[in-house]
Amino acid sequence: MRAWILVVIGAVLPLVGGASLGSITTTEGSHTWSYPVQPAAFLWMSVVLAIAHLLVLAGYLEVARRTTGLGSTLAMVGAAGTVAVALCELWSGLVARTDLEAPVLTALNVGYAISGLVIVVGTLGGGLVLRGTGSRFALPLLVNGSFLVVALLVRFFASDGLGIAALTVWSLSYCWLALSLRTESKATQTAVSGLPAAG
Repeated sequence: MRAWILVVIGAVLPLVGGASLGSITTTEGSHTWSYPVQPAAFLWMSVVLAIAHLLVLAGYLEVARRTTGLGSTLAMVGAAGTVAVALCELWSGLVARTDLEAPVLTALNVGYAISGLVIVVGTLGGGLVLRGTGSRFALPLLVNGSFLVVALLVRFFASDGLGIAALTVWSLSYCWLALSLRTESKATQTAVSGLPAAG
């Protein structure tokens, strides 16, 4: 399956998963990490989110493959941060029943923050570097990184609901990167074959 298709699926998956599972709530365990979602549903949502991150990982790897130098390196930095976030999602699901005061949740939040900052460095840094080369990947990376900065600020300093909404918008912004990957592939095929690209 082509990388851009994987990225689109990964970008949309959190929205679909949240819409289908987010309504499974409970009035019990208000002191636990998963509240107000039932622990089993919370674990499933965490797995879905981890899969989504691993799918958009294909986008970073493809950008790294199609670029060179510092731009390629920074794309790999974004990829590393994405893997780290996926691991945090799995960790989050496994501690669904944990008390909110538990130290492990502080460690988890730190993991999320560091992983997010690594992605920001990869996307914003990569976007700035690639902008100087005229790469079509530059603007999608810059927009994606900017959305993540806003999402992290909202997530940690505002309500959970607004934070989730901001993170969903960030996830959907990967669709632009996917479109750029698809366009680049068609342009490359045209250059190789010498024939007009299919519509």
